[in-house]
Amino acid sequence: MKNQSHAAKILTLTTTAPGRLIAASMIFLSTLCSAQTPETEKPTVQMGFSAPFVDNAIIQQQIPLPVWGTTEPEAKVTLVFKNQTKITTAQKDGSWKIVLDSMPAERLKSVNDTPTGDTMTVTFEKAGVKSTKEARNVVLGDVWFCAGQSNMAGGLRANKSGHYPEDTLEKANYPALRQYSTGSESWLICSPETAPNFRRTAFYFARRLQQDILMPVGIIVTAVGGSNIDSWLNQEPYPTGGNYTTLVEPLVGYGIRGAIWYQGESNEKDRRNYQPKLESLITGWRKAWNQGDFPVHFVQLPGISSSSLDNPAGGDGRAEIRQAYTATLALKNTGMAVTIDIGSVGEHPPNKYDTGERLARSVLQKVYDFKDLSACPLYTKHAIEGSSIRVSFDNTKSGLMVAKKEGFLPPVPQPNAPIQWLAIQAKDGTWHWAEGKIDGSDLIVSNKDVTEPIAVRYAYTQHPNGNLLYNKDNQPVGPFSTIGYGPELPENTEKKPLKK
Repeated sequence: MKNQSHAAKILTLTTTAPGRLIAASMIFLSTLCSAQTPETEKPTVQMGFSAPFVDNAIIQQQIPLPVWGTTEPEAKVTLVFKNQTKITTAQKDGSWKIVLDSMPAERLKSVNDTPTGDTMTVTFEKAGVKSTKEARNVVLGDVWFCAGQSNMAGGLRANKSGHYPEDTLEKANYPALRQYSTGSESWLICSPETAPNFRRTAFYFARRLQQDILMPVGIIVTAVGGSNIDSWLNQEPYPTGGNYTTLVEPLVGYGIRGAIWYQGESNEKDRRNYQPKLESLITGWRKAWNQGDFPVHFVQLPGISSSSLDNPAGGDGRAEIRQAYTATLALKNTGMAVTIDIGSVGEHPPNKYDTGERLARSVLQKVYDFKDLSACPLYTKHAIEGSSIRVSFDNTKSGLMVAKKEGFLPPVPQPNAPIQWLAIQAKDGTWHWAEGKIDGSDLIVSNKDVTEPIAVRYAYTQHPNGNLLYNKDNQPVGPFSTIGYGPELPENTEKKPLKK
C-alpha cells in the first residue's frame, strides 16, 4: 500500500536518531489507521448556484423566475424557496435550470425597513449521495440592470463634496437596497459603511426609486470605463462584443424589472450612427433575456468642453449623438434622462445625483405609473404660425420657465433672461439665433429678420449652458431639432396662418 510505504520511510528516517523509536512507531501506527484506499473514499456531488444567486440577493418579483447552476451530469436537483419545491434533472453537461412561480415582494413602511429574508436551498443527489447549497437572506423586489462606461462605473466613495446631500453616507441605512457588481460575486446591503462601494449613478437612481415605490430594490452594475457600445452588442449585423460575452451573457436570464444605460462618450464620433447601435443593444438584450420588451431608460450625454456662439445652426460635437438617443425613443418601453445642464469641461461630470434622479423620474413615470411626477420634457411637435414657430413638449403641465443651474442645487428661475442656444431656420436655409416666448406649456420662437421660418433647433451643440429651458418641476427640456439630423421637413409639421 502507498500509505504503508510512506509510513515505513518515516520509521526509517526517525529511528536514525537515538530515542525516537517510540515517536516513530506512533506516527507509523497513526498513518496506518487513517489510511484509506481509493476504493473506500466517499463520493461527493459537486454542485452550486450560478452567480448572482448568493447570500443577500434580491430576486425579481412578479415574474416566473429562472434559477440555475451546475452539478454532476444527470444528478437530481431539488430547489426549495418559500413555499415552493421544484425538482429537475441536470443535463449531461451538468447544467440545471428551475423556474419558480411568480411571487410578490414585501412592501416597506420606509426605506430604512429591514425586509424579511428567506433561504433558498438546492439539494443535489446522485448514486445515493446528497449535497446541499444555500443562499441566505434572499429577498424579493425589483432588480435593475445598470450598464455602460465610466460614468456608470464610478463609485460613490467617501468624498462628501461629491454627494448630495452631503450627509448621504451617514444616512445610507437602506437594508432593502442592494448592489451586485460583476466580478464581486456578492450582494452588498447598503449601509453607511458599504455605501462608498456603490456606483454613484446607479445608487442615486435606486435610492430615489425605492423612496417612491417602497419595496426592495436591487441593482446589478456591469460597466467598463472607456468601453464603446460595440463591445456590448450581441446580434447581427454587429459582431458579438467582448463585454457582452464576459459581463452580460453570464447574467442573461436573471430576472430583472428593466435596465438603465449610461454610455456614448466613446462613441460620440459616431454621431447619428449611434442610433442603430443603441437600438440593436436594446432589442438584442431583450431577445437574449426572453423576458419581453422590458424597459430600457438611458442617459443622453451631458455637455463637454465648450461651444461657439458663432454657429446658430449647431450640429457640432455631441449634437447628433444626442439626437440619436432621442430618435431611439421610438422603440417601445424606452425613456431618457436629459443632462445638458450638468456637464463639465471634462469627461466625468461630478453631479451624478441629478443623473440618477432624472433616470428614476423617467422610470417612475413610465414604468411605475406615477403620472403626476414629471420627467424631462421632450419635443413632440411644432406648428408654423406665420413668422413664428410654436413648439410643444411633453411633461409641461406645470408650465415652462427659463432658469440657470449651478452644481447640485435646483435651477434658479431667470424670468427676464433670454433662452440661450435657441435658433430658427429661414426658408433660404440660413440659421439665426432666435427669441423664445413662453406661452404656458408651449414655446413660441421667432426672429424679426426671418419672415418665413421653417425649423427650430435648441441646445443642438457640444456644450449648451447658461440660461436654459425647464419645466416648473425643475426638469430640463431636452435638446431638439425639428428637422431631425437633416434639412427635410418631418411629418409632424403643421402650417398655420399668422394669428391676428
